[in-house]
Amino acid sequence: MQQTKKFTTWWLLIAVGVIFIGIGAFAFIDPFSSYVKMVKYTGMALLANGIILLTVAVLNKNNGPEGKWMQAESILHFFFAILLMFNPLLSFIALPYFIGAWIFLVGALKVLAALSLRKIIRGWGYILAIGILSVVFGALLIAGPLARANSITILIGTFGIIMGALYVVDAFRFRHREETLNMML
Repeated sequence: MQQTKKFTTWWLLIAVGVIFIGIGAFAFIDPFSSYVKMVKYTGMALLANGIILLTVAVLNKNNGPEGKWMQAESILHFFFAILLMFNPLLSFIALPYFIGAWIFLVGALKVLAALSLRKIIRGWGYILAIGILSVVFGALLIAGPLARANSITILIGTFGIIMGALYVVDAFRFRHREETLNMML
């Protein structure tokens, strides 16, 4: 009998968490430079994240209904990646709107997914909490887009550090429960 190797994703959560924490720390160290770099690299990062999500959703056949939510989130990532990558000047001017809308919509999607999957997966409350946190930060970014780049970068940095820490904690907490991890990516 041939045994198939299980595709583990908990280490990806650690990597994502460390990246979020690094972005958040850099935003506090040099806010204006961080803003310029966010304009330059956010689209590429969203494209990569969308590809990873879609790959995990397609390759991991055990996702069930969770896979559909992951595919929906990857579509959001692709949309905002294209928006940010193909018009750098508009991205520089409207980055708070774009990032705020992206964070808000991904958060809303996670809230809906957590509520619809609450009877199917363990850790749905954690997904719900991350969704609510994302909605709040997205709304804060959208509500204050005319603020200085430094204050917007600090808000994004705070979000990055909090989300990164949550991802790292979740990776260790759920490393043996693969059904909860895919939704977090």
